[in-house]
Amino acid sequence: MGRKEKPERKKLSMKTRLIIILIMFVMVNVIFFAFDSSDDSESQEEIENESEIKSEETEQEQEFYKFNPPKP
Repeated sequence: MGRKEKPERKKLSMKTRLIIILIMFVMVNVIFFAFDSSDDSESQEEIENESEIKSEETEQEQEFYKFNPPKP
């Protein structure tokens, strides 16, 4: 009725532990950034479209000031 002895387990070396931790870290990053990058592509397109619109507006403003200079 005494304690049962635990079977001896071979401990992993420090190098093996670090490799396992590194692999897990990479897997988690790949999973989260794979889903995140799909959202960024859509927002990047929106940003490009907005910048094109703003550049068109500045061109119109430049033309306006060219033909209608501000009064002193």
